[in-house]
Amino acid sequence: MIRAYVLWALIGMIGYSFTTLFVKLAVRTGHISSFMVLTIATVMVAASSIGIVAVRGELNAIHGQIDQTAVLWAGATGIALTVAVSSLFRALSLGPATIVVPIYGMFITGGAALAVLFLHEPMTWKKALGLAASVVGICLVST
Repeated sequence: MIRAYVLWALIGMIGYSFTTLFVKLAVRTGHISSFMVLTIATVMVAASSIGIVAVRGELNAIHGQIDQTAVLWAGATGIALTVAVSSLFRALSLGPATIVVPIYGMFITGGAALAVLFLHEPMTWKKALGLAASVVGICLVST
């Protein structure tokens, strides 16, 4: 039986795979900028997210009970995601996806390393070897 978080991660991977394809297709004619594509995509993500939160009843639940620390971390997430996605879309408009996507994909390795350093998640030799292999693989794929 596949774990729910693995299924969601696979769906996210598929979504991001198509995202880079669609960005390249959108900007290749030169009639639309990568930032316009990002604007359209961001509006769609924001509307979807608000809809999901509303359907789940979370908008009513937070009234008067907002954890300020969580909101600050959410704001930091927004800043980091803005830098990440804006940079990805700009890089895709300038260079080949076969180089941009693997380099950008190193965020997976970076995120895993940050989880070990700051969230104190366990690091095994197997995980360390896998992270090192992913870096080597990305270097081979993107050159």
